[in-house]
Amino acid sequence: MAGGHKDTAGGGEGAAGRAGRENEPDTSSGWNPPYREPKALRVQREGIEDLVSPLYPDRAYIFGRSPESTVVFSHEAVSRQHGRLSLREDRRWVYRDLDSKNGSYVGRPDVPGKETRVRFQRLTPSKDRVLEAGDMVLLGNGKSRLTLLAEMPLEGGARPHTTPRVSSATVQLERSIDRCARHPLPVFLRGDSGTGKTFIAREIHRRGGLEGSFVILNCGRLPQDPASLTSELLGHLKGAYTGASLARVGKLYGANGGTLFLDEVEFLPRIAQDFLVDVLEGTGSLAPLGAPADFREPPPRFRLISASKVPLRQTDLRPDLAQRLAAGDFIILPTLEERREDIPHLVATFLHRLKVEQQYDAQLTPEALDFLARANWPGQIRELESTVRTVVAREAAQQSLEGNASAPALISLEAVRSYLEQRALGFGGALGPLAPLLLPMTGSSPVESLAPVRKRPSALTVQDIQEALARQGGNKTRTAADLGIALNTLKARMKALGMS
Repeated sequence: MAGGHKDTAGGGEGAAGRAGRENEPDTSSGWNPPYREPKALRVQREGIEDLVSPLYPDRAYIFGRSPESTVVFSHEAVSRQHGRLSLREDRRWVYRDLDSKNGSYVGRPDVPGKETRVRFQRLTPSKDRVLEAGDMVLLGNGKSRLTLLAEMPLEGGARPHTTPRVSSATVQLERSIDRCARHPLPVFLRGDSGTGKTFIAREIHRRGGLEGSFVILNCGRLPQDPASLTSELLGHLKGAYTGASLARVGKLYGANGGTLFLDEVEFLPRIAQDFLVDVLEGTGSLAPLGAPADFREPPPRFRLISASKVPLRQTDLRPDLAQRLAAGDFIILPTLEERREDIPHLVATFLHRLKVEQQYDAQLTPEALDFLARANWPGQIRELESTVRTVVAREAAQQSLEGNASAPALISLEAVRSYLEQRALGFGGALGPLAPLLLPMTGSSPVESLAPVRKRPSALTVQDIQEALARQGGNKTRTAADLGIALNTLKARMKALGMS
């Protein structure tokens, strides 16, 4: 369903989204100004380049001096956990001061760009304050500030200032994203866990220029009882049930005029499938929980993107829903093994993001980077990023213990190997699939001790399998693990190659 309508919640405000806002202009005249939804955030810190980042509705942003903060500030006027920015259930962005020592102050420039004319008001601790595009928040003093933006600047984002060398798989992926961004058809993404399906869906939405929001519906975490599911998908009115102190905009109306992303669609409950089919067909009751019997609201219209780890035919989706999801474009995401040339650029991106968001100044030695580029990543990009973030944080902590916290961190091959060994042992008491990767370095160079790049099952040759069998003493179960494939896949490949 193509986006573009703004007469219901998301692009505009549906019945559940018309709740009153805190600290808003006087509306006694009967005119209620529309909410100016922020789409991006500019972070300004003394002595550091500005950070501009999209605002993701599914995330909460913590600001403070603590290394665990989403964005780290070093100024002593900022508390360890100073404030939090999040999207409330009525789809309003709210800031809460977390009982900071020096307080948080909100204001809005009288004239855009004339910050000296801003009148700031100190916020009450532990109380939500609704923020709109154009609002500015000071953390403790004027040198640490947040500004909410109506749009994400084209030049923004935490990316390294280099021209990357990308793989052919990534070039093809970029072309597919651009194609999908230019048409309103549904898009189905299929890829292994960790390959970046949510990121790709966000990019399609961003490049498509839709006015509405990008809303994630995690199909594997939906409630099963009808009332809770209705509230989640269609919203509820204030007072609809005990504890409903605010109206809630449901996911389907929240995506109106924008994109609804069905993540892990293979786990969508049957009752939720029925809701979604009604929306797609424009039939059935789409009333929020607690709405009157005569409720009338146009059905939400949104761009539909779905994602799964398995093909649609292998899911338990209703055939008519599966057909609708398949009635548009498809993108099959490449694995990290298929785009190894991208690993150095991915690592550079992770390091740059750590620097601008959390003030970790770190680089990897060439040997450590080469190690990561050759390693096997069953958890795909998510696992690679987690590894980079962890080894950087560990090295920074070690330097702090040694009284050298201000120096840039240089991540060695040994630091990377040490972490991966400990993690592998922590998972199951043995190195498991990491064993070929983490061979002792005595008598061999770092490159020689690395496992060879794994091939796809269809690319395995007789020689590949014979050498693996020899390494594992003829044991097919261990050979399959050595090659990074399932035992049945190994047997099928051996049969196809005429091997007994």
